[in-house]
Amino acid sequence: MCGICGIYSLNKKTQPEKDIVERMLRAIRHRGPDGSQTLELKQITLGFNRLSFLDLDGGMQPIQNEDKTISMICNGEIFNFQELRDDLIAKGHVFRTKTDVEVILHLYEEEGMDFPKMLNGQFAIALYDEKINQLLLVRDHVGICPLFYSQINDKLVFASEIKAILEYPGASRKLNLKAVDQLMNFPGVVSPNTFFDGIYSLECGHMIQAVAGQEIRNIEYWDVIYSAEEEDKGEEYYAEKLRELLKNAISRRLIADVPIGFYISGGLDSSVVACYIGKYLLNSYYSFSAEIDSGDLNEQQFQKIICEYVNSTHYSTRVTEKEIWKNIPNVIYHAESAVKESYDVAAYLLSELVSTSPAKAVLTGQGSDEFFYGYAGYMVDLFRNMQKNQMSAEECEVNERLWGDPYFRYERNHPEIRKIHTQIYSDNVRGEIDQFSAFATSPINLERVKGLSTFKRRSYIDYKLRLSDHLLGEHGDRMFFSHSVEGRHPFLDTELISFVLTIPDKYKLKGTNEKYIIKKATEGIVPQEILKRKKFPFQAPGMSAMVKQSGGEEFLSDSLIKKYGVFDVDYVNKMKKIYSQSDFKLMGAYEIDYLMIVMTVTMLCEQYSLSI
Repeated sequence: MCGICGIYSLNKKTQPEKDIVERMLRAIRHRGPDGSQTLELKQITLGFNRLSFLDLDGGMQPIQNEDKTISMICNGEIFNFQELRDDLIAKGHVFRTKTDVEVILHLYEEEGMDFPKMLNGQFAIALYDEKINQLLLVRDHVGICPLFYSQINDKLVFASEIKAILEYPGASRKLNLKAVDQLMNFPGVVSPNTFFDGIYSLECGHMIQAVAGQEIRNIEYWDVIYSAEEEDKGEEYYAEKLRELLKNAISRRLIADVPIGFYISGGLDSSVVACYIGKYLLNSYYSFSAEIDSGDLNEQQFQKIICEYVNSTHYSTRVTEKEIWKNIPNVIYHAESAVKESYDVAAYLLSELVSTSPAKAVLTGQGSDEFFYGYAGYMVDLFRNMQKNQMSAEECEVNERLWGDPYFRYERNHPEIRKIHTQIYSDNVRGEIDQFSAFATSPINLERVKGLSTFKRRSYIDYKLRLSDHLLGEHGDRMFFSHSVEGRHPFLDTELISFVLTIPDKYKLKGTNEKYIIKKATEGIVPQEILKRKKFPFQAPGMSAMVKQSGGEEFLSDSLIKKYGVFDVDYVNKMKKIYSQSDFKLMGAYEIDYLMIVMTVTMLCEQYSLSI
């Protein structure tokens, strides 16, 4: 994985600026400290920061094809590169490096714009075809690798992180209020929105096609497609096939010329990855864990079980409340996003821990909950008929507009919490709420959930709203690369996902036994203590703890709240008093930490000099 950036001239009469691309590279040096390089062509300048995994001596980018008419930079990994490479060589293509990403160039020559469909990996690609003066920007199927872009005058400016785009003169420094409202209502901001007005996040499974003098096109090449009809091949078939595909997905992600490690949380998903490595592959890998220094649940006992089971060289860290509040500004700077939970700090400190080890990448259990029905919402759906009786006509109307089903509640009673939101926003912002409301249009393609079961509907929405931009974005990629570490996610292998989408609901959630088919498939591989333990959501201290600890924070001060004019000062102070009460405690993931949103939005505005 690496950092990429570039400037493409949409006007044939103007040249892209190499000096600005070099500044952009310096802004995201943390993504690739192993070397930098630029390529200046007539219509485009490409920039690349390298974090080396394969072909350490010969894998620098940008890479060009044999006649240098096609140029490419790629942040990411192509896990099926060996099969693709063998096929392309048989067709006469000549490779100049041993890197995985060179297959992209030759695959494009063979398949044209269909080439992303054949890739199994995590990637953000900028590919320029000089013969037709065409730039393609491509983000991987599920959104593991980020790619941001902005049209500034007659230039298309793009990069792995927004801070690089901000190096371009005239880049937007305006806060996008729609992103704030999405954070208020959804797990986080949803692509193509970012917190920077005029700077966009390329959606997962999408590509941008830009040709000088023509309109820029945003093209979807892949999406999760559930079938409303279920074919049942029997529990044993799905368990056996899943066992095989998991092994393949994990082994693909261990290919590198540098050490690889894995996370151990003590939960099911990371334990599956760790135990597959320990049982079937190699047991000489590095493992890492973090424990929040609060709460009643002791994860250490489960982490210890897995460490001993797989015989890994283990690194661990305990995250204190003091460290959380100290590191929140670092998290917001790297995330380029406000947040509503403090657990991003744990991810930030965990990647720092990895950076002290020989490992340069880690495997995680990310992506399992969304496709195997692991969240509490799926349990709530079991009692959906009871839910219907609690819904007003107004809520049904909003649910229909957002989720395509009047009786489907995605985490919140949106009209009810809107009453709170209108009090949090300042008078000026409140008067414009209809213009930036997260409720104005659905954040998903409603055609994709038409006729689906409630569980499949929730899974699709979780994938779009929770996984791609939140867990894989500001919580994942940006926290990994804050310390030059790469995250790899076996559960998000495209071959594995394609199979998982065919597994009937009843094998994913059997009664109240969530992720049942994973447990069935990994019997004899994962210790029983892990398979039988009750799922517990990862939690970190909220703003109530901070307010009680210090009595306030500079980013909640009246002067800063007034400076940016997003939130109502009196209501923020009212919340501070409520949060400081000795018996006040937020219910983890079930209640919204509004003070966290206020503080981190203000912090983001301060760090990046944003205005409304």
